[in-house]
Formats: sequence, structure tokens, C-alpha cells
Amino acid sequence: MDGIRERKNYVLLIIFSLFLALGCSARKTVFHKPLQNTSTQYVVIEIPNFAHSEENWVPYDSVSVIPDMVAERLRIDGNFNEIRRNGEASAENALLLMGKVINYDPGCKFCEWFFGFNDHGKSSVAVRVEFIDKMSGEIIVDVEIEGKAKKPGTGRSRYIRIVDELVSIVKSVNQKG
Repeated sequence: MDGIRERKNYVLLIIFSLFLALGCSARKTVFHKPLQNTSTQYVVIEIPNFAHSEENWVPYDSVSVIPDMVAERLRIDGNFNEIRRNGEASAENALLLMGKVINYDPGCKFCEWFFGFNDHGKSSVAVRVEFIDKMSGEIIVDVEIEGKAKKPGTGRSRYIRIVDELVSIVKSVNQKG
């Protein structure tokens, strides 16, 4: 009798672990073109609204809120003389971020219903962003980022992890060679 109960608990533990691993995975970052050594110190950054996927539904606000949040963070950090959200920046010592929101996953509602987990705030958004040297037109970094929402999981909190990663990459690109 104890052996059957033990096996049953073991199987339930494996199933539970699989649901946790698949439903609650962490942020993913995939570099399609990683950062190479650069000697350019950018003083201007241009961040137009992102495009959105035609294949997948994505939150409509994501195309403007993510670039807004990146610009706000960079203003606070003071790494650039000029941060352009609308309109073109001069081409000299300017970094251009061209992005596209490519996917949205509302989260694992099955986990919430079946196991009683509160999955509110576990949605994820994926973006692909190219960091382009405006003067030469060269793509410096091409990255795809998927970020899970932070609590409360609505509005801007859905994009915090993506913004954190983008700001980190911008700072890496802009470090003096």
C-alpha cells in the first residue's frame, strides 16, 4: 500500500514540475547578431514606435508603451544627450532601435484552474529589436526577447522585464570601447 502511495506522489510531483517548468518559464533572450566590439560612443538615441506582428495578436499598447518605457529609463540614467521618440535624430553618433512586437502569451490558465495557482501576471510578450548605427546603417545587435509580466500583470507591468533587458543591452552597446 505504501509503495502505491509513494509512486502516486512521485508521478504527481513529476506532473506538477512539468507544468511549473512549461507554464512559468523565465525570460528568454536570443541574440540573432550578438554585440561585437564597438568604439562608437552614441550621444543620441532614436526609438520610434515598434511594429506589430501580423501573424499573432499582440497588445495594442505594446508598440508604443515599450519604446516609451525604454526612453524614460534612459532619460533617468542620463546616458544620452538626446533621446528621440518622434522624428528623426541626426545621423552622427546616433543609435536607432527598430523593434517589432512579435508574440503575446496570456499565461497558463490551466495551472490556475487545476492547481489553484494564481497565474495573474504570468503573461509574456516577445519583441525583436535591431540596434542600428544610424550613420553607417550597420546592424550592431539583433535580439529577440521574451519577458514575463511582473505583478500586477496588467498595463505597463507586462513589459518591465523586456524594458530591463533592452536598457541593459543599450548600455552595453554604448560603453566606451
